[in-house]
Amino acid sequence: MSLSETATQAPQPANVLLEVNDLRVTFATPDGDVTAVNDLNFTLRAGETLGIVGESGSGKAHTACALMGRLATNGRIGGSATFNGREILNLPERELNT
Repeated sequence: MSLSETATQAPQPANVLLEVNDLRVTFATPDGDVTAVNDLNFTLRAGETLGIVGESGSGKAHTACALMGRLATNGRIGGSATFNGREILNLPERELNT
């Protein structure tokens, strides 16, 4: 295939499964709000594997809990997360399970 043929082909579908934009997780405490995750962005496509690594206390577990709707009652979520094109942040538990 020549370079010109490659340049004119239509782009392939992205097959985005999970897209997270500007995820923020905060917790209300007696001393004020504590930010656990600040402006996290990533995209996960079909067939990809994503590893989230970091020091203890860097927000890995809070990220996962926020995406699964499992934050503590004093937790608040900002930003957006779509799974198969559907917004999942702040969905009721019964809808997350479908």
